[in-house]
Amino acid sequence: MSDWLSLDSGIRYLKSTADPLSADIGLIRGKDHLWLFDVGAGAQALERLQVLPQKPCVVLSHFHPDHMGNLDKLDWEALYLGRYTFQKTGFGTVVRKPMTISDGIQLTIFPIPSSHAKGSLGLEVNETYAFLGDTVYSSEKQGRTVYNATLLKDTIASLRTLRAPYFLLSHAELFVQKKEEVLAMLEGIYAQRKPACPDIFPK
Repeated sequence: MSDWLSLDSGIRYLKSTADPLSADIGLIRGKDHLWLFDVGAGAQALERLQVLPQKPCVVLSHFHPDHMGNLDKLDWEALYLGRYTFQKTGFGTVVRKPMTISDGIQLTIFPIPSSHAKGSLGLEVNETYAFLGDTVYSSEKQGRTVYNATLLKDTIASLRTLRAPYFLLSHAELFVQKKEEVLAMLEGIYAQRKPACPDIFPK
């Protein structure tokens, strides 16, 4: 487990890679279960997952291959995902509203609006850390970075409700970021919206 970085005694993560493109993977040890937030893509990440001491319960943030590419190569106990990700897999438990699970730790799986991918999920652990995947990121339109103004407003409102003071952002140089700093960044982007324009092209 030497490749896994520790956040605290029960939470670790595997850093994202660029080649192959693979998301950060969260590993949470509960009383009875191991929990994964995303499963990444490629052989390097898969090797780390295949030697886990028990089958994990998996939460997928969204349907992009770098976050779920290893799913069909992994033995897992349970799978939680959003409805658009379910359209890709055809199986798993669709999370439509916040779901809290007690496993010696408190886990809350929650849907969250995102400009990056429809049907995204987050995972809050012990009201301390919130795994967000790519939730705070933009999408692309004609080669330009773009946020949907309505979705961004809803993203900010949803993130405000979380108790966790630390947000965990996949692919970011700093995986662990302070909640208020992430919200300030998003609010700065939202402030760039123009009247009657549904999209924000941040500067």
